[in-house]
Amino acid sequence: MVIRQIADKDKRTPGNFITIIINSTSYFIISFLFLYLVAQFSTAIAAMQFDYTSIVYYFKLVYTIDTYDWNSDAVKLLFSLGPTISIMIGIMFLLIYINLYSNTGRFKMFFLWTFMHGVIWFFGAILAGTILDKGFGFVVMYAYFLDTGKLILSLMALTVILLVATFSTKWFLFSANSYFNQLTEHSRTFFTFSQIVIPVVLGTTILIGIKLPMITYYELFILLCNLFFILPILLKYNSYPTFFFDEIPIHIKLDFKAMVIAAIFLAAFRVALEKGIPFG
Repeated sequence: MVIRQIADKDKRTPGNFITIIINSTSYFIISFLFLYLVAQFSTAIAAMQFDYTSIVYYFKLVYTIDTYDWNSDAVKLLFSLGPTISIMIGIMFLLIYINLYSNTGRFKMFFLWTFMHGVIWFFGAILAGTILDKGFGFVVMYAYFLDTGKLILSLMALTVILLVATFSTKWFLFSANSYFNQLTEHSRTFFTFSQIVIPVVLGTTILIGIKLPMITYYELFILLCNLFFILPILLKYNSYPTFFFDEIPIHIKLDFKAMVIAAIFLAAFRVALEKGIPFG
């Protein structure tokens, strides 16, 4: 027991702190781009069922149709499909993570971050849409919500984000088994900031940057909802007891593959979608 504690104490170095940040941020970016593209491409394909043509750009999905071609069914389906797909994939990936959390591999963070992105791109889309009357907000408008109803819906969406983050804090802390043999009150802050807090802030900043200068206020609002997600984690992470993991010695290493994939994925996302991918 003493040997494990000393070994984990020795891991709390600036170098390891940066290594964990890079690993976690890489999976944060990979998971976002995966979920975002699946949602955008699925919506563009669904639009073809209404004989709508569209182009997927790095900053948004643009419908190349006249305003009068829109109808109620198309609006409700197309502007809710992306968020709905996102939350469905997020829940499915959380279930995968729950079955993998005891595994010491770092790849499981891909599933956990996808869950977070799924929550944000559903409830964050509701929050942003009802406030800005964009995106998911069109669905709310066509459902004939009054201003009071929109306010209640937006507050409910924000509340759900905070509640989900609160209840999932434990799952995020369990991911410490990729780097530590136990997570104590001494290493909990070190791990929480390197694995969760800083990657969310850094990853969100990178994603906003890759969408500049064409990022819409709607997507900017949703991306900033990531910051709401980490608030309950910051308030709650220090209230847990010590977590004991595998006794096999674990070394903190840079996940070079994840870092390279994230960099290539980001570059490909911006370059390939600069001119857009047409559908229909």
